Amino acid sequence: MASIDRVNAASLRTLTILGCGALGSAILFGLLSSFTQDASTNSSNRVVDQEKHTGLLNGATHAALEDDEDVQKPTRFIACVRTTGSAERLRKELVKFQQSPPVMILKGENSRAVQAADIILLGCQPQDLVSCVGEPGVRKALRGKLLISILAGVTIPQIQEVLDPTSPPKSTAKVNGAMAPTGLSHPTSIIRAMPNTASFVRSSMTVITSCSNATPSAIRLVEWLFTSIGTVSQITAAQFDACTALCGSTPAFFALFIESLLDGAVALGLKRSEAQIMAAETMKGAAMLMLAGEQPAAVKEKVATPGGSTIQGLLELERKALRGTVAGALVRCTAAASLLGSRQT
Repeated sequence: MASIDRVNAASLRTLTILGCGALGSAILFGLLSSFTQDASTNSSNRVVDQEKHTGLLNGATHAALEDDEDVQKPTRFIACVRTTGSAERLRKELVKFQQSPPVMILKGENSRAVQAADIILLGCQPQDLVSCVGEPGVRKALRGKLLISILAGVTIPQIQEVLDPTSPPKSTAKVNGAMAPTGLSHPTSIIRAMPNTASFVRSSMTVITSCSNATPSAIRLVEWLFTSIGTVSQITAAQFDACTALCGSTPAFFALFIESLLDGAVALGLKRSEAQIMAAETMKGAAMLMLAGEQPAAVKEKVATPGGSTIQGLLELERKALRGTVAGALVRCTAAASLLGSRQT
C-alpha cells in the first residue's frame, strides 16, 4: 500500500463513510447531488457568491474548485451503517440518485469498507470512536490512507492515539486545556472537518484543520469535497470547538428562531406552511445581504426606521435579553463540544 507521501489526488477515488447518521447521510446525498446538477450553472452561480464573500471570511474556499482538473472526483461510495433499519433508509433515499456514482451499503463491516477505500469519512458518534476505528482490522486498513473526521469534540491527537495506541508521542500539544500527543508515527493522514446538515442542499459552512503529515493534495481534495456541498474555511485546531458550535450547531438555533416566528404568525391568523416560506426566505435574504458585505447592525438599522413597528419588536427582544441569551447559548454549546471527545467507549 502506498505511503501517505505517495498518495495524491488522482489515486483517491473511493470514499467510504463510516457512520451514515443525519450528518453523514446529508454529506453523502449532497455529494451525489453534485454529480447530477448542472455543473456549469451551479459553478457560475457560486463564483458570484465568492466575489460577494471576498474579504468577509479569511481563507474561505468556494465552488471554483469544482472545475479543478487536478482533483479527481470519487468514482464510488461506500456507506457503512450499524442496523438493518439504517440500511433500508439509505436504500430508499438513494433511489433519487440513480445517475450518480454507485453507492455500496455495508452493515457492520467497517474493516471491509475501509480496506476498499482510498478516502474514509469518519461520521460515527464521538463516543464511538474507539469501537469504530480501534479494532485491529480497521487500524491496519487505514494505514497510508486519508481519514476525514467530522466528530465533534474529538481532536486529531485523540484519533492518532486510537489508531496507534502503542506508539509513544513524538511531541505534545495543549488540546482543550490538557497536554495531548501530536505527530504519532501512524501513517494515516487525518483532516478534521465540521460541516452541517445543510450539506444535503449543498449549502453547508464547513471548517477544516489538518495534521502535520497531510499533503497539499490531500488538503485540496478535502476542500473540493466540502466545496461541492457549500463553503469551506481553514482554521486552527484551537478554534475548532467554537466553530463546531457556530457552524455545526446553529442551524438548530436558526430553526428554533424560525419556529418561534411561525408560532407568532399562526397566532396572527397565517397558515404555518405559508409563514414558513415567508420567514425562511426573509432570513435567507438577510443572510445574503450580510454575505454581500453589510454589517448586521446596518441591516437592522435600515429596517428599523424612526417611529416604526420594527423598532418596537426589537425593543421587546432586547427586553427579553435575546442578545445575551444567544451569545450565552453559543458559549455553552462550545464548552459542551469540547467535552464530547472525553466520552469515548
